[in-house]
Amino acid sequence: MVDENEISEYNFKALSQERKKQKISQENAAIQITLSVSQIKSLENNLGSGFITPHFKRMALKRYAKFLGIDFDKIIIPTKTLDSITKEEIIDDEIKEGLSLNTIDKLNLKISKGYAFAGLILIILLIYFTQDKAPIPEIAITDVSIPEIASLDDHISTPISKNFLQNKNLSGVSKSDVQEINNTSDIVSLDFICSIESASMDKVWSRVDPEKPATYFHIVSLGEQSICTIDNRGVLKQYNLAEGGKLTHRGEAPFKVQLNSSISELYFQGWKVILKDNDNFIQLNPIDMVPELN
Repeated sequence: MVDENEISEYNFKALSQERKKQKISQENAAIQITLSVSQIKSLENNLGSGFITPHFKRMALKRYAKFLGIDFDKIIIPTKTLDSITKEEIIDDEIKEGLSLNTIDKLNLKISKGYAFAGLILIILLIYFTQDKAPIPEIAITDVSIPEIASLDDHISTPISKNFLQNKNLSGVSKSDVQEINNTSDIVSLDFICSIESASMDKVWSRVDPEKPATYFHIVSLGEQSICTIDNRGVLKQYNLAEGGKLTHRGEAPFKVQLNSSISELYFQGWKVILKDNDNFIQLNPIDMVPELN
């Protein structure tokens, strides 16, 4: 397993190959997993754009692999950590040093044996000519072996991520359904990935003759879904809506909204926003209301 926060290489070609094999367009895939088309392209080509942090890109990659029916662990190619590389270099250096020392020792040993053999011959000749019975000294030869290097095992621990629990029995939205995201370290459900801060907008909408103030927008959800929105002050919120759920979100326009356009009815400044099937990222621009004349 690979560390959740580690940026790993992956077989990104397998994503586009499997999608084409299943005859699924990038637009349809984006709709099904509530990502933008540019984010799908980023995943299929391992680009550096489209996501706020590697953490969110990794979550989107998991979601996309699950959608295509690909085993996530099989497409990940773990990268070597700096520590493991350092350990391997140390081992290589120690082995090289050991081999170098043994080469020198063996050479010295051969030289010593040569001198010893010549000395032995000289002693034998002296004994032969002088009839000296002194014992011939023994020469001890010590074996030289390559030092053993203990193997080093790399242990990589994987933190267990938590998923948000969604209430499936709600008919509307309540305070418990609202999640305000303060920073990118907050863990979100893999069923929905909020990427409204970095995604490109599919539709920018405004109405020249508004009938309501631009301080809120209204959504009616025709199916169970999660949405998120960010306003002009940078306040980012996520909502979980049941089928038939209604939501009025207040803030400072312009609003950016991420939703499933195929099951959403969106209203802003008193008018219904016309959504196409691939309009999952919407920007609502405010228009000043004309004061009524008495």
